Amino acid sequence: MTLNVNRVKTANRDDWSIPVDYLIIHYTAVDLKDTLDIFINPESSVSSHLVIDTNGDIYELVDCLNGQAHRGWHAGVSEWQGVQGLNDCSVGIELVNYNGNVFPFTDGQYQSLQRVMARLQEHYPKLRDPERVIGHEHIAGFRGKADPGLLFDWPRFYRQNYPGLEAPVRPAVCPKALQESLLQLQKSEPESPAEKNPFWRSVSLLTETTIRLIAEAKGKSDA
Repeated sequence: MTLNVNRVKTANRDDWSIPVDYLIIHYTAVDLKDTLDIFINPESSVSSHLVIDTNGDIYELVDCLNGQAHRGWHAGVSEWQGVQGLNDCSVGIELVNYNGNVFPFTDGQYQSLQRVMARLQEHYPKLRDPERVIGHEHIAGFRGKADPGLLFDWPRFYRQNYPGLEAPVRPAVCPKALQESLLQLQKSEPESPAEKNPFWRSVSLLTETTIRLIAEAKGKSDA
């Protein structure tokens, strides 16, 4: 598959090679311009290896597509099946979407994901195992992370990228009741494109705060 990539420089990275044991999928909570602005701003201290826009355009900010992955700053405090600090062993992909619990992802994004996955699986054998692809919410839901969210089509992703293999279940952490409340907020979305980013960032913060409180309450009840 042809892979056309736009390269964007960011200082928010560590220029040493990491093993690629996992792939983590995120949503951005803002549009493409603000996503790239955040990721190249050294004060933000965040980045991702790849960003895929709604039209399918691919941006590489931290090396990974050439067979040598450097350490990105996308996972934060995280844990998966006893592995902690997933920045040390994963590639992160950000899908441009204001909130993946409110808005579906585009055909262009799934198609570009398929192209990217083919390249990554060529270079990193562990990513040929479908169990190795997880969402940010699965490794950091305890911090309220809720991406890629309820509307990311995991079955479609696995059918496209792991044909013939059994797909793992990837349940979203966002409760349906919370999603219904978030969908109601669409009615309050500003018309101005300039105001949409701060609006949806606030909604994503609300999403994360609610999910973190739910996780904390569950932790106390299980103790």
